[in-house]
Amino acid sequence: MGRLTLWFLLGLTLIAVSNNVGLANADAGPSESECRPYIEKAINELKTDGVTGKDGSGELQADQPRGDDDDDDDGGIDEKETVEITDVDSTEDAKSVNDLDGDGIPDDQDDDIDGDGIPNDEDDDIDGDGIPNDKDDDIDGDGIPNEDDDDIDGDGIPNTEDDDIDGDGIPNDKDDDIDGDGIPNEEDDDIDGDGIPNDKDDDLDGDGIPNDEDADIDGDGVVNEKDNDIDGDGIPNAEDNDLDGDGLPNEKDEDLDGDGKVNHEDEDIDGDGTLNHEDSDIDGDGVHNDEDHDVDGDGLSNSEEPQSMDIDGDGVPNNVDDDIDGDNKVNEKDDDMDGDGILNEHDNDMDGDGIPNDHDDSRETVDDDDEEEEVKKRSKREVDAAPVGEIEAPPSPAEEFPAEEEKEEEAAEAEPEAAVEEEPVKEEELEVEAEAEPEPEAEAQPAVAVEQQEEAVEVEQKPVEEAVEPEPEASGEAAEEPQAEETAVAAEDAIDADDEDTKPEDELLWEGAVPQNRRSRQHITELLLLDEEFNAREKATDNVAEIILRDIKKIYENAIKPLETLYKYRDLSNRHFGDPEIFSKPLILFMGPWSGGKSSILNYLTDNEYTPNSLRTGAEPSPAYFNILMWGNETEVLDGTQLAADYTFSGLQKFGQGLEERLRGLKLKNKLLEKVNIVEIPGILEVRKQVSRVFPFNDACQWFIDRADIIFLVYDPAKLDVGPETEAILDQLKGREYQTRIILNKADTVKPEELLRVQGALIWNISPLMSSAQPPLMYTTSLWTHPYQEGAPARLLLAQERAFLRDLRTAIDKRIEHKIASARRFAVRVRNHAKMVDCYLNTYYNHKTLFGNKKRIADDIIDHPQNYHIYEGLSTLTNISRYDLPDPDVYRDFFRLNPLYEFKKLSETCTYFRGCPITKLDLAIAYELPELAGKYKKMSEAALASIEAQAQTQAQAQPSNVQAEPRKTS
Repeated sequence: MGRLTLWFLLGLTLIAVSNNVGLANADAGPSESECRPYIEKAINELKTDGVTGKDGSGELQADQPRGDDDDDDDGGIDEKETVEITDVDSTEDAKSVNDLDGDGIPDDQDDDIDGDGIPNDEDDDIDGDGIPNDKDDDIDGDGIPNEDDDDIDGDGIPNTEDDDIDGDGIPNDKDDDIDGDGIPNEEDDDIDGDGIPNDKDDDLDGDGIPNDEDADIDGDGVVNEKDNDIDGDGIPNAEDNDLDGDGLPNEKDEDLDGDGKVNHEDEDIDGDGTLNHEDSDIDGDGVHNDEDHDVDGDGLSNSEEPQSMDIDGDGVPNNVDDDIDGDNKVNEKDDDMDGDGILNEHDNDMDGDGIPNDHDDSRETVDDDDEEEEVKKRSKREVDAAPVGEIEAPPSPAEEFPAEEEKEEEAAEAEPEAAVEEEPVKEEELEVEAEAEPEPEAEAQPAVAVEQQEEAVEVEQKPVEEAVEPEPEASGEAAEEPQAEETAVAAEDAIDADDEDTKPEDELLWEGAVPQNRRSRQHITELLLLDEEFNAREKATDNVAEIILRDIKKIYENAIKPLETLYKYRDLSNRHFGDPEIFSKPLILFMGPWSGGKSSILNYLTDNEYTPNSLRTGAEPSPAYFNILMWGNETEVLDGTQLAADYTFSGLQKFGQGLEERLRGLKLKNKLLEKVNIVEIPGILEVRKQVSRVFPFNDACQWFIDRADIIFLVYDPAKLDVGPETEAILDQLKGREYQTRIILNKADTVKPEELLRVQGALIWNISPLMSSAQPPLMYTTSLWTHPYQEGAPARLLLAQERAFLRDLRTAIDKRIEHKIASARRFAVRVRNHAKMVDCYLNTYYNHKTLFGNKKRIADDIIDHPQNYHIYEGLSTLTNISRYDLPDPDVYRDFFRLNPLYEFKKLSETCTYFRGCPITKLDLAIAYELPELAGKYKKMSEAALASIEAQAQTQAQAQPSNVQAEPRKTS
């Protein structure tokens, strides 16, 4: 620039300084000596390069004052040219913007903009304005707010190319606050600080790559397909209503994961890295495809998806898709083709195209009005059908289509027997009617399709009771009735046939109608691992289990049984241990008040609903039987005598004939019953007066409780009262609290807002009665195939049901651990009993005199053990807890049967060659039985590893065999 400009700037500076001095005290503001270095520096810069812009191009930026008197446009101003500057501060601002600390290095090249000796990437206040970066609206102090600044940290690198936008030394992909505004990314409405809200920002993380092309939309360093929170809003994908953060709800978003591919063309809709045909949750909403009523997350339920759409979003239209709902099962083998939660046999629209099965014919499109009229026409024919020989001239349209009132009167007057005896309309009859009366729609359709539709309509109109007898002339291609309806009819026939010989209270059969739209049971098979693919693994572990069970029996025979026999433990307690307890299947026990749904649960788990052998269910109390379900090649009902002869339940004989009469067994060919036995205790009916039973009910319950691997207490939300009967049963669960679960059944009958209150009331009533400081585990659900009632929290109930099934499967998997625990628990009881008898004996011999009456002394000790401090002494001298010992009354009865002085002391049972039995028992409890658990785990892992190795070897050998076959052929 010219000298004129130089001197003009110098004069303005001096005037400003003098004005400041005049307006302020002499002590305030900079002195001339302090200002001189800056003035000289400015003069030197003006002489050399002039005022450089922020971009270093030598031109002032648009927001800085610039002279308009440069006639020759040579980039500078000649001496003769003049510059009109109206604001001196603007020039100073321009200078400070370019070099904030005045060190001669432009800010965009300066590693320390404010000259405080701290590098920018370590400086909490880059521009030195006293405002921390995370609260500074202008981090680099260039006068441009961060949201408008293309280079927030002033390092000369545009934000879209800058790996560290806010200049804090942390790369963007590892920075929890990319734009340095003090708000974490997951809570920041503008992650990259560009002034555009996330839901409207095409480049969410400000890396210069549009979201639909960005492999890491939120810039957190985790690629989208592995990122649990794609848009970085702090909400996991499974719970996020806007998966890609584009402001569109998932059900309205045509590109769910924001990858630039519309959902119906995207092979991975939710962007989780798993292709749709392999993904168990296609739309990433946290609901399994089998249970998701909107598989592709487009806002339309599977049943509402039009045929031209794509239910599973795999890009293949439903009408040509081999797997409509994307659950990896071909349609022909899928029990729920369209994935709407309703089994095909009960689904009015199997393929989910919105057209009911009865009217669904994809080969021809018929006008809706004409089709409805045609269906009415066919329905009327079938109701009023006559034998072929009686066919006369076709009726007139007025006679064939009477008014609705006339139709209803004719249907009411028609006899039900006529509808049962009539034969289906044959193709010849349809042809005669079609020739007599032209029907464009009927002629256009093939004869077989017409026959299918007519019989489907006829099945809908006939009651279940009228469809008992199969019709001999039915075509092989005709629509079949649902299997469940046939089963129900067979059940009714069986009931009628046995009505004369069977009393109502002895029935185990189900009565009633099959519900419509039953819920799928497929998840039961999957969660209980009942598929064929798990058979090989279970066979391997079963072989290992047999070895461990034999080891348990060996320990029992050598270490536990000698003291059990010597001190007659079987006379003290009903809790026995032997071969039936060692080698039996896991036992699942259901108990609780009457009408809680226990029988319905058993029918549901064993797929025994609505069959001739279903356990009796209903609102009224069921017959008070101990129902035992076990596996059999054929369905068979057993009485108490047959059950008592069974190896597993032979121990029940000691409770007498009264119990045998209340035992009922049911053998079913069911995969679950191959692995477990299931027992239902009779419902507890609280009564005011204690009623004496003909058998020891509580002792019988205790027998099952001691052998159960898992115990379920089933409650109805309408019956939460706890009385003496319930209290007595809960007291018997002492020591088994960890194996006890509570099921709040029929939870769909409770309003969602009241459900939490009901749960709290149940826990409040039961927890104090159980000897545990922790509340029991509870499952809130509705265990049967009936659809949930309208308004019920279906997702919660289904999630709780799945948790219940997993818990049930865990009991099956832990059966060996439970057997070891039962053996150790029994061994501890025997040891405690032996030491208790020994303590009584030592007390007896210490107080017996030479001429004293031994019976009188023994009776005094037995009747008043507290006077001799027997229980306190035993707890002090041994590691036995007082709470593990029976009450004194129990030993009083025991010694009445077995005189005290006839037993031997423990010290007298030791021999030189065999050692001490009590020592062997202590070793079994402390070492031998616990070591079996580790042995089983190691052997199981080795067996499974061997199976997997064999499978891999076969898989590797299979391709070579396949390639070798063509060579032989050639």
